[in-house]
Amino acid sequence: MASKKKKESPIWMPAAEPIKLDIVGDFSGKGLFGIHGDALLSYCLESANVDFDPGFQLLHAVHAVESVLAKLQDRGCNFHIFWFDDDENFSAPSSDSSKEVASKYHLARSVLIKHFALAPSLADRHRDGESNSPSKNISFCFPSTHSEVFSTHLANHAFRFFLASDSSTKCLGEEQDAKQEDRRLLRFLKQMHTAGYFVATFENMEFKSSKVYVCMYSPRSDITPFAVKNDATISLDAERQDAIHEKLKQISMLDGIDHLTVRETVTLYALSSVPASQDNERPTPSYARNAAAVLVQLVALRHLALSERSFPDQPPDWDPGQYLPSFASGFYDAANEAIQAWPESISPDDWDAFDLFDGRLFFAVWAELARMALPQHMADELAQLTRCLEQLSAVDVTKHLPQLHGGGGDKPSKSDKKANTSTSSVLAFNHPVLDQYLEKVKITTQVNEPSASAPRIFEELTHWHNTKSLDPKRIPKPKGFFARKKDQKFRADTIAYSASLTGASGKNIEPEIIVVKTSNDVPEEVKPKHAGGVAKAKNRPMSGKEKALEKVRLLNEQKSAQKSDAVVSSWRERCKEFEKETSLVARYQKAEKYLLGLSKGHVGVIGGEVGLYLAVTLAQLQDACKPSKFKSALLAMLWYRMTSTAKYSLTKEIFQSLSILSADFRTPLDPVAVESLPSRPLPVKDLDKELKKVPSVGDPIDFQLEFCGPYLERSFDSAPDSRVPFEPDAWQRKVLDAVDAKRSLLVVAPTSAGKTFISFYAMKTVLQSNDDDVIVYVAPTKALVNQIAAEIQARFTKSYGHQAGRSVWAIHTRDYRVNNPQGCQVLVTVPSILQIMLLAPSNSKDAKAFSRRIKWIIFDEVHCIGQAEDGVIWEQLLLLAPCPLIALSATIGNPDEFRDWLRDVQTRKGFEFEMVMHTARYSDLRKFYHDPEPAVTEFGGLAPVERLPLPGLDSGQNQDKKSTFLPVHPIASIVDRSRETLADTSLEPADCLSLWKSMVRHQNEQYPVSESLNPKKALANPTKKSDVVAWESKLKETLSGWIVDSKSPFKAVQNDLRGSRWLEILSTHLDEQGGGRDLEQVASSSVPSNSVFSLVVDLRSSGSLPAILFNFDRVSCEEIVREILDVLESAEKQFKENDRAWITKVAAYEKWKAVQELAKRKGSKAVKGKTQGDEEKTSKSEQQRDNANRDTSKWDSFDPDAPLAQFSFADTTKMTQAEVQERIWSLGKGSVPPEFIRALRRGLGVHHAGMNRNYRQAVEMMARKGYLTVVTATGTLALGVNLPCKTVVFTGDSVYLTALNYRQGSGRAGRRGFDLLGNVVFHNIHPHRALDIMSARLPDLKGQFPTSVTLVLRLFSLLHGTNNSEFAMNAVRGLLTQNRLFLGGPASQMSIAHHLRFTIDYLRRQHLLSRTGEPLNFSGLIGHLYYTENAVFAFHALLKEGYWHEICADINNPTRQQDVLLEMMTVLCHLFCRVPCVRFANKTWLEDTVKRSSSIVLLPALPEKADKILEGHNRQTLDIFQGYVTSFAVQHLSDTPDIELPYTKSKVQPVEAAGVKMPTVLPPTTVRSPFAALSGYQDDFHSIHELCETVRSGVFLEESAIPYIPVTAEETGKMPWNAYLLDFFKHGDLKALVRENGIKQGDVWFKLKDFALVLASIVASFENFLNPNSEEGEDNIGLEMDDEAGDEELGEQAQVEEGMKNLRLGAGSQSTSKTPVVAKKKKKVVVDSWDDEDSDDGSDAESGKGLGVEGSSKSDTTSLGVPSWEQDGTSLKNVHAAFALLMEEWNDKFHKIGA
Repeated sequence: MASKKKKESPIWMPAAEPIKLDIVGDFSGKGLFGIHGDALLSYCLESANVDFDPGFQLLHAVHAVESVLAKLQDRGCNFHIFWFDDDENFSAPSSDSSKEVASKYHLARSVLIKHFALAPSLADRHRDGESNSPSKNISFCFPSTHSEVFSTHLANHAFRFFLASDSSTKCLGEEQDAKQEDRRLLRFLKQMHTAGYFVATFENMEFKSSKVYVCMYSPRSDITPFAVKNDATISLDAERQDAIHEKLKQISMLDGIDHLTVRETVTLYALSSVPASQDNERPTPSYARNAAAVLVQLVALRHLALSERSFPDQPPDWDPGQYLPSFASGFYDAANEAIQAWPESISPDDWDAFDLFDGRLFFAVWAELARMALPQHMADELAQLTRCLEQLSAVDVTKHLPQLHGGGGDKPSKSDKKANTSTSSVLAFNHPVLDQYLEKVKITTQVNEPSASAPRIFEELTHWHNTKSLDPKRIPKPKGFFARKKDQKFRADTIAYSASLTGASGKNIEPEIIVVKTSNDVPEEVKPKHAGGVAKAKNRPMSGKEKALEKVRLLNEQKSAQKSDAVVSSWRERCKEFEKETSLVARYQKAEKYLLGLSKGHVGVIGGEVGLYLAVTLAQLQDACKPSKFKSALLAMLWYRMTSTAKYSLTKEIFQSLSILSADFRTPLDPVAVESLPSRPLPVKDLDKELKKVPSVGDPIDFQLEFCGPYLERSFDSAPDSRVPFEPDAWQRKVLDAVDAKRSLLVVAPTSAGKTFISFYAMKTVLQSNDDDVIVYVAPTKALVNQIAAEIQARFTKSYGHQAGRSVWAIHTRDYRVNNPQGCQVLVTVPSILQIMLLAPSNSKDAKAFSRRIKWIIFDEVHCIGQAEDGVIWEQLLLLAPCPLIALSATIGNPDEFRDWLRDVQTRKGFEFEMVMHTARYSDLRKFYHDPEPAVTEFGGLAPVERLPLPGLDSGQNQDKKSTFLPVHPIASIVDRSRETLADTSLEPADCLSLWKSMVRHQNEQYPVSESLNPKKALANPTKKSDVVAWESKLKETLSGWIVDSKSPFKAVQNDLRGSRWLEILSTHLDEQGGGRDLEQVASSSVPSNSVFSLVVDLRSSGSLPAILFNFDRVSCEEIVREILDVLESAEKQFKENDRAWITKVAAYEKWKAVQELAKRKGSKAVKGKTQGDEEKTSKSEQQRDNANRDTSKWDSFDPDAPLAQFSFADTTKMTQAEVQERIWSLGKGSVPPEFIRALRRGLGVHHAGMNRNYRQAVEMMARKGYLTVVTATGTLALGVNLPCKTVVFTGDSVYLTALNYRQGSGRAGRRGFDLLGNVVFHNIHPHRALDIMSARLPDLKGQFPTSVTLVLRLFSLLHGTNNSEFAMNAVRGLLTQNRLFLGGPASQMSIAHHLRFTIDYLRRQHLLSRTGEPLNFSGLIGHLYYTENAVFAFHALLKEGYWHEICADINNPTRQQDVLLEMMTVLCHLFCRVPCVRFANKTWLEDTVKRSSSIVLLPALPEKADKILEGHNRQTLDIFQGYVTSFAVQHLSDTPDIELPYTKSKVQPVEAAGVKMPTVLPPTTVRSPFAALSGYQDDFHSIHELCETVRSGVFLEESAIPYIPVTAEETGKMPWNAYLLDFFKHGDLKALVRENGIKQGDVWFKLKDFALVLASIVASFENFLNPNSEEGEDNIGLEMDDEAGDEELGEQAQVEEGMKNLRLGAGSQSTSKTPVVAKKKKKVVVDSWDDEDSDDGSDAESGKGLGVEGSSKSDTTSLGVPSWEQDGTSLKNVHAAFALLMEEWNDKFHKIGA
């Protein structure tokens, strides 16, 4: 059925659903993206509030644009700016503005185009060693988006996305409401979008630390561009351009002038081009005055400092009647002509047109012309310019010029310059640890601070994430019966899970018993590494014991010989069985399985014979094949069998047969003394006859490279080492040495290279040292945490005697805890939990405390430091680490830079540091593009597949069918022609050979290929992988000179390697890429060839299953499995209904079943008739014998409902049906949707974070065993999870399909020990996009500003709780003095110190910190909600000011209770988990969706009082941090003026002091940039965002590190928030949130869960504050996420299940204050948080005990105010009761949706 045509939305952008992401770390990385120049200019003019009307502040506009570009560049972005000629008029302000404004825009546009064309040369002039200056052209002009030159530019560069404007603030209504220029900007976005590119918008773009957040739109192809009228542009024709050139040349040669800059030349040209009068006879007075003012302004620009050019809107004496707009527009248009026509060869020293005109200065000059008096030097310059103008236009403006000043002029006084330099005073503060970091911060402190009423000093005794007390005196309660049963079940599941984790040999890992080494133990490194042991002394008679041992040895040898004879005999019998198999493929498979199943000892006896037998079987197979790619693949496999068999124990007969193959392959065998070899007849005769049929290959090196790459020897200088049970490569031995020497390590190596052993070796080292030391393993995901813990369980076991609570390992995550984290030696956790533990005072109070016992920290997947969300925690941990660390990663884009930073961090702490880098994968990856012939087929079942294990989808084994998988050469995938991209590319041996051949074919005189690169000279025979890697490096070295030159043969080489089929795909890509079936075809088994189902069938027929299908949308992952399942079940249903044999079989089964039922009934009656004596006569053994003798029917094991083999992808040889059923039974009932249970039976699984944890583990286990052959996943399987597969498929494009995620995901293919080669397939993705992803470079790691306000408060808690211990001081030192990874962070420690001091002042004014640094009052609440920063400070402001107390006063009034809860929800929705509603101005959407919705959708405004309080809080915060900037600028930047443009580094400074001061000039700014002051702004700010955006240079001010959130309309840009949380609280309808609120289906549950976490944190904090001494209170408030909750002791077990069916929330008991709450009672359930749950470690360090003691702070009540909790104790209890009730109602609704 034809798909229905979608209704076209009149508004494009709001109709699409964007995803907000970080383009630096999460999307493009180093990748190139395009910026629409006109959109950039429009955005900067608006966002920076540049005065363009009435003023024309051109320099401010240029600075605003450069500021955005500099921010992008500082974060490592790589971009091109596009300007289109046909956009010039469209992008200018529309007709409702004056002609003058449009002319200003055109001139600014032309200046910017020319300015950025000169950017590289300008940067060279001002570089001064700065690495961030532009070094290449970034600005490009094209006639239009449809021009050929633009298309060529797109083809030659790999653009990740395009950044433009959606004009959301102007045209979010109907299409006809959009202004012309806005519609034009939208047209560019649509054109790029429909061309298959991602697009993003400037609107809502945010710079946070090292991140750049934008709203990204995925490509679509169903959008029609706006029809925009193409008006004529003002582009210059050749004749007009020549005329301008001539006049410009004339100006440069005028008499009486020495040298003119571009600004002066353009100004004279424009003045002479503006008509002096309407009749062109005599200039009007207005023209003469205007021209004179322009010339005076021109001279003033040369002599006024930037700080002297800030003027008010209009001068007092402004006379609009004398100022002619026609003169202005004419002047701007003429100047625009001159700029456009200016020759390309401009000296950077002459380029000053970026400051061509200053409108406000012009107005000030115009108004003061008659009263101005210029000093001599300025008057002389003005006279020269006046004469030049007169020569050009015959106009004399002398009488309008200012008078000559007799003296040197009035220079600004020092008092004028220091007018705004007063600094704000701060509250006094002193601290014995922090004072040393703050001593250089010179600021005024308030005096006479009278003490406020007694504050509560915070002391940590509990944490809501850990219901157990932190007080060591309290004895934990023993576990109850159900808790122990749960514990046993979990451990059994863990053992089963660990059993699925197999090594390279396929055997289960046997636990090693760890014994602590004593001082008498021989060190491992000095033990003999040979097997002989210590040599016996010569001529010494053997002792009795030695004689006995010798006798035992001889006896064992005799037994071994007897066993060998038995093995040989058994092998000969099996050989006869193999020979009976007529299918050579099946024969080979059986023999290979037999070889793999042999023990190590048996392999030593018959391994050579079995290997030779396999070789002979392959020889027979190839003999039956015609010359083809398949035959070559068979020969390569035979070559591998020859080389691998030669490594076994040989006999003379085996060696003789291998010599025949050696001659055929022209590959020498290792020399062997044949005479010394034993002799044993081979089990099969005439083997040599078959081997002699093998054809001789041509060149052996070419053959090995082209076909034998996956089989080459892969070791890199490997050697035996007693420390590990394998032969490590050289780089691995280097790692072992570093661990033994206790050096910190950074290990960068690809997936499958062999990094896993490092962690376990370090763990073993710690376990062997003693029983107290701890090693922490930090993993980024819970899936990886579970896997590592299971592997530890399987690898190590250790006895701790009678020490209670001790274990080898423990898990501690946000959701659950296994074993006691305090009592383990190997803690496996996630970053946030380790951060909490390190900052917990209870964990570092003494030498035996947990944190002080940590000896190693392993950071797996350390590149996660670049993530947008948790990256800052990774960086904080690296700075906090109190011990050596091991950092592991396969995907670091800038390893050298990261190494330098990490080395500096570690060496400052006194730890040696070393980086070990290995670049070669163990198993290569081969990339393919799925390219089936368009067709629709009827699926009738899967045919049996019999094939050899040939590596690669292109082995040619399906000789009768055209391959649907098109291989892609890595060099052919390169789109971004740069040396860095080439260096980042990995080639397998066949790729190297084809590249070398192509380079030889296309070489020329300028680009030759050295003969030394010939593989015959560069490689040995036989070739090793290490040799090929070295040869690859040399090939790349030559090619690197080709790739950067457009005239080189590189393009020809690329086309050659791509081939005709790929070039055809690139040029004629199908419009319809959809791979899914029509939803109306649910019952049909018709399958399009480009569907996911067809892809999986193709993989199966190619022998390339199991496969992981990555799609980064959770819903899509589930839909893919449903689609495949639907096809299988539909086809099976048709088969069962129509197949006669099946119908007959089922009928026979039913008949047998009826007979059995009848017999059963008769037997039952007979039993009832027996007497008790008769029963006793039949013993149990007799009954068993009778049952054994009963005939077994073939129908006993028949299940008519079980999936048929031809309708299932499951590999039933890997698991029995009983094992499958057991695993499915363990999932429980109702916890997983039934279709996914049915999918498991058919070999299909889904894996993403939204699935039940038990289900995910079941998928992992069944996939590892090989039963599941198709698993769809988001990114959950990409990060280190051991789930090997032959093939990885990326199906469907996504903004999350980035270079990093591609590298991580593709690394799952071809895991070491499982596959010789991994396949990577792109499906349902645009071919250009596929190439882009294949060759994309990894992003650089750039950290974030790691010092936040909550972190500072938690550091004070650590210091206070440990009495300023050395551990705490080291933590403070690590965070405050170490270098930042964030390259755009503070340039000096002084900036950090100032930022810290004013952060302390903020905490003091919020009653959270005392004068001497004790944490006060609600510090615990701030600590609990640290993950919501900065919303927690807004919540605290409302709490401090009594707002919550006021609205919660009626919580016990039943008639007011619901209103109170709704108001609370409304306010909370404005603070936490906010989602902007970007479609709020779309009239169609409002009418069709919102007004008809059961949801409010648009969040109502904040209540007036709450809004006023938060506005006041933000104003106070603004004043504090404005004081920070002021104090820093006054102390450290007074001699460093802000005069440099941020991107091009061009300086704006006077050539000579003016000596004149304009009467209307504004005072110079201290805080605000003087560039922004050009538009009249002073040091008065309306918001923190404005402060951060316009602050002067040299000051580090990170907006995300300031404790505020935008709440007012001015701060939010009038963008309303989505009311999804309030709507859910009202109606509890999950589907409505997706349908009407627009929340993604895959995200909605997690967002609701996050809000539940916030409520739980708040309630727990109030409980701890109100009832600090109650042991009951400490154990009552919490939430449990477990499907078996109900036992009173489950909280202590803290084993948490995740998923839709697994959540339990408990409000807990009320405090002992007996706060009344109108709510039903519930059983007590203790805390196990989703976020940072129950821990003995004390977790946050901020939950605590309030002590009513007098603080030492001297607080001024007037300045600090009286906090609400000191006014009325009862009101705070009401607040607690209200939030507890709100949480209970929320949880009830949450539970009803199945959470």
